[in-house]
Amino acid sequence: MVTVSSNGIAWMANGGTANAPGDSGMPNHSPELIQTMRAALDAVMTKIPADQVRPGIKAHLAEVILKAAAEGQTSYEALVASASDQIHPIISMLT
Repeated sequence: MVTVSSNGIAWMANGGTANAPGDSGMPNHSPELIQTMRAALDAVMTKIPADQVRPGIKAHLAEVILKAAAEGQTSYEALVASASDQIHPIISMLT
């Protein structure tokens, strides 16, 4: 099942394994991990000064969090750290 948050970011939850027949190829995450990833994304977004927020930054940070989770970093602290480390490179890339 895919859930899409109000900001348009898709998170996969429940059911099967990635690349199963009919699957989108995206990894599936537990509802608990999805909540943790959303909370981490929200926390990281508060670290960005308002004058540096650019279109697409939230999607890029969500991608960083998804990749970290796929690599086994599933704690809130690890996800926040992974995304926080990428704030300045992402802002630089988008400006």
